[in-house]
Amino acid sequence: MVIIEWLLNGKRSREVVSLREAKHRRLQLEAFGAIIYWSERI
Repeated sequence: MVIIEWLLNGKRSREVVSLREAKHRRLQLEAFGAIIYWSERI
């Protein structure tokens, strides 16, 4: 599992996703304009 934290439209959010989904989710968030500021494998 991976914790991803990001900033989008002035709102900080966090999500726990599987390792398999993490890269896709990160790219998806960046495509929306999010700034990924923390990612940690747990």
